[in-house]
Amino acid sequence: MVRGNIRGSAARGGIAACCGLAFLLFGYDQGVLGAVIGLDSFRKEFDDPNRNLEGIIAAIYDIGCFVGAIVAFLTADYFGRKGSITLGTWIMVVGTILQTASFEKIQMIISRIITGIGNGMNTAMLVIQSALIAFGHPLSTFMGLASRQAEPSSFGWRWPIAFQGVFIAAILMFLPFLPESPRWLVHKGRIEEATDVFARLAGKNSTINDPDVVRERDDIVASVEEEKKLGEATWSEVFTEGKNRNISRVLLGAGPYMMNQWSGINCLAYFLPITFERNIHLSVELSLILAGVLGIQYFALSWL
Repeated sequence: MVRGNIRGSAARGGIAACCGLAFLLFGYDQGVLGAVIGLDSFRKEFDDPNRNLEGIIAAIYDIGCFVGAIVAFLTADYFGRKGSITLGTWIMVVGTILQTASFEKIQMIISRIITGIGNGMNTAMLVIQSALIAFGHPLSTFMGLASRQAEPSSFGWRWPIAFQGVFIAAILMFLPFLPESPRWLVHKGRIEEATDVFARLAGKNSTINDPDVVRERDDIVASVEEEKKLGEATWSEVFTEGKNRNISRVLLGAGPYMMNQWSGINCLAYFLPITFERNIHLSVELSLILAGVLGIQYFALSWL
C-alpha cells in the first residue's frame, strides 16, 4: 500500500533519494570504523584490540553484506523490492543499536555482521548513483573528527556509529510513500496496481489509459510471461558455458569488480586515518582531516 498520492518528478525523486540514502549509508558504515578505531576511548573499551582483530571487525561487515545480498536474492520475489528494503532496513536498526551499545569485542563483531546483512539486502536491490558510497566515507571520517572532542568519554566513538541511524530513519520514512516495483506486481498478477505505478511515475496528468503507460505495462507483462514460459534457471546453468556462454558472461560482469576489491583498495577505504597515524606518524586529528579531504576528492571525481 502506498501512502499519499505523489506523482511524476516527486515520485521519481523520492525513489532516487531513498536509493541514494541506502548507498550513502553503505559507504558511511564502511568508513566509520576507521574513523573511531584509533580513538583512545574505543581502544580502552575493547582492551586495545590487536591488528588481526581490527581486521576481523572491519571485514566481518562485508561478510554480512554478502549474506544479505544472497538473502535478498532468495526472498525478493516473495516480499517484493519494497518489502525487502523495509526488512533490510529494520535489520540495520538492530545492528546499529547493538554496535552503539557494544561493550565486548564479540558483541561488536556480531553487530557488524547484522548491520552488514541489512545493508547487503538494501544495496542488492538498488542501482543508483554509487558515487554516494564514496561520500559516506568522508562523512564518517569528519564525524569521527568532530566527536573526538568528547574524548575520553565513550561518546567519542559511540556517536559516529549511532549517527547512521539518521539515514536509517530517513529511509523508513520514505518507504511508505514509494510504490512497489511494477515488475514484481506484474509477476504476482497485480496488473492494475502495476499500471497505476507507471501512471504515477509518468507524471501528474497521466492516467492508466495513457498510451505510454499502457505500452510500458504491456512490455513488462510480455517480458514476465516469456520468463514464465522459459521456467526457472538453475545454478548449474549459471556456471556452465553452453551455447549461451553463461559462465563467460558471469566472469565478464563480475570479474572487474572482483579485481577492483582484490587490489587492496579497501585497506584505504576502511583504515586510511589510522594508516596515516601509524605508518606516517601524523597526529590523529591531521590523519582524520586528510582522510576526509581525500574522501571528498574521491566523491567529486567519481561523478566524472
